[in-house]
Amino acid sequence: MVALVEIALYGPYMFELAVGLRENPANNVRLFLDDQSIPRSLLEEPLLKDQNFVEIGPWATRKAILNPKRAQITKSLNGYDVALVTELGPVFAAESETKFVFLPTGWDLTCGSFPVRSRSMRSRGLSDVSAAVVARQLRAGIRSALDIWTPAIFAPWALGAQRLGIELDRWLPQPIDTRLFTPRSDQEGADRGQGRLTIFHPSRMMFRPSRFLIETGQYKRNDVLLRGFSQAVKQGVDAQLILIERASSPDQSLAKELIEDLGVTKSVKWLSPGVETGYTWRELSDLYRTADLVADEFGGSWFGLGSLEGAACGIPVLNYVDPDAMDLAYPHGWPFIQIRDEEAVCEAIDMLADPEKRDSIGRESRQWILDHHDRNGVARRCESMLLELGVS
Repeated sequence: MVALVEIALYGPYMFELAVGLRENPANNVRLFLDDQSIPRSLLEEPLLKDQNFVEIGPWATRKAILNPKRAQITKSLNGYDVALVTELGPVFAAESETKFVFLPTGWDLTCGSFPVRSRSMRSRGLSDVSAAVVARQLRAGIRSALDIWTPAIFAPWALGAQRLGIELDRWLPQPIDTRLFTPRSDQEGADRGQGRLTIFHPSRMMFRPSRFLIETGQYKRNDVLLRGFSQAVKQGVDAQLILIERASSPDQSLAKELIEDLGVTKSVKWLSPGVETGYTWRELSDLYRTADLVADEFGGSWFGLGSLEGAACGIPVLNYVDPDAMDLAYPHGWPFIQIRDEEAVCEAIDMLADPEKRDSIGRESRQWILDHHDRNGVARRCESMLLELGVS
């Protein structure tokens, strides 16, 4: 008989991994979510209501961060064979009796641990004091992890690890729900096969260059997309660009000014989710399926969820990531169309105006996601990695 493994997970972006691990009956899985940081993307997920699986509470309070040893979430993590944590999770897991693995989301490794470097992203005064306290606790927690799973081959993560004095030698791919993010039906595909080319760009607008944004991988270079899209439209491609309005998009006003200056306002459509926190996953999956192309980030450091979700929906994805790093991460190849400048954006849009070309790349993209990022497959890989660490 396979022994039951008790696994705790903490953090707002651990839901898919938790669900994948839970699908194995040999695992007893519990996901802890802080009630103040649940992303809106999760709010329509039925499993959030399963109290035997998810526990939502006021875990990351100021009092808990100041004294994590006595925090309720620290006590809740006790008794598990292992904890998989992200964001502020290391602060609490380090004070528990349970060995833990840290899976960075990005902010925790590149920003949250370095309050001086990240000061441009917050207001002065009390926020600086709070950031310093969080950073001190977070650095100590990260350094005490049993292991850290994130790709060292990408510059922002490698730089954060170097500053913390830690080593990164393995990583776990981002899991995707391929039953939710799935290609459109045959009829929907036939309806989309002709007519205006629709490009969906779900990323935040962040294209004013700054050393901090570039170092932390947050520099998205959306202006490259806007300029290349403008060129394609002016060269006769019948295309529409779909963008999302959101409060967390610092260069949104600049983007609207640039679009007007480029003379393509009538070819750009802004969507508003109606709330500052954005769309749910189920709303986003519908939006992807109305698109012919997905454009993600062009900063060169890494790719966002938009690349994975778009590819899962069988849609060609435009982005730019350091090709040497991608070769190391995916030695057997990847389907993303790499774009370095606005001329390349224009050429790619023109090429992908051909529906047969889009369908071919879309099928390849979907299969690549199933091979590398499907939730169930990532969970099984996670189990193997835990076994290598002696967790069983």
